[in-house]
Amino acid sequence: MDELRVIAAWTAFAVFHSLTVSEGYERLVRRWMGSRAFDAYHRLLFTAYSVCAFLVLVFYLRSLPDSPLYRLESPVRLLFHAVQLCGVAFLFWTPWDIREFVGIRQWKRHRRGEPAEPGRNDRLFAHKAYGVVRHPLYFGISVVLAFHPVQSRNTFLSTVLVVLYFYVGTFFEEHRMVRKFGEEYRKYQERVPRFLPLRRPR
Repeated sequence: MDELRVIAAWTAFAVFHSLTVSEGYERLVRRWMGSRAFDAYHRLLFTAYSVCAFLVLVFYLRSLPDSPLYRLESPVRLLFHAVQLCGVAFLFWTPWDIREFVGIRQWKRHRRGEPAEPGRNDRLFAHKAYGVVRHPLYFGISVVLAFHPVQSRNTFLSTVLVVLYFYVGTFFEEHRMVRKFGEEYRKYQERVPRFLPLRRPR
C-alpha cells in the first residue's frame, strides 16, 4: 500500500535524523574530527546532509501515487490561513539565529581565529515564545502544517507523522536538557507547557 511507503519513508528519515542529533553520535564525530574542527564545521555538515536527506525524501514522496483528500473553500479557507499566519508569527517570536542554526557563524568564527561561543542550547532561555511552550519551533511548524487548507492523502499523512515525530522528540530532547541544566530546567517544565499552550491544572 502507498500509505505504508509514506510511513516507511518518514520513519527512515526520522531514524536518520534522530541518530545524527544524538549525543552519542556527536561524541563519536567530535573524536573523529577533533574538537576544534567539530566546533567549526560540524553544524554546517549536519545542515548539508540533513537537507540532502530531506530532499531525497521529498522527491521520493512526490513519486508515489497520491489522491486529493480535501480542499477547503472560503470562509473556512481564510480562517485556516489566519491560523497559519499565527503559527508563522509564533516562529518569528522565537529568538533563534538562523546563521547560528545552520552553522555559518561557527565557521566564520573559526576563519577569524575566534574561540567557539556557547550556542542557544548551552544556556536556558525561557522568555518570549519559550515562555508559552517549551518547544515553540515544533509548535509553530506543526500549526502551519496542520492548518493547510488543501491536503492530499500523502500530505495529510506526512503532516500527522511530522507532528507525531516532533511530539515524541520533545521527550528525548528534554532528557538532554534535564541532564544539562538540572533543577533549573525542571522548574521551567513546571511553569511552561510542553507542546500546546494550555496550562495544566495545579
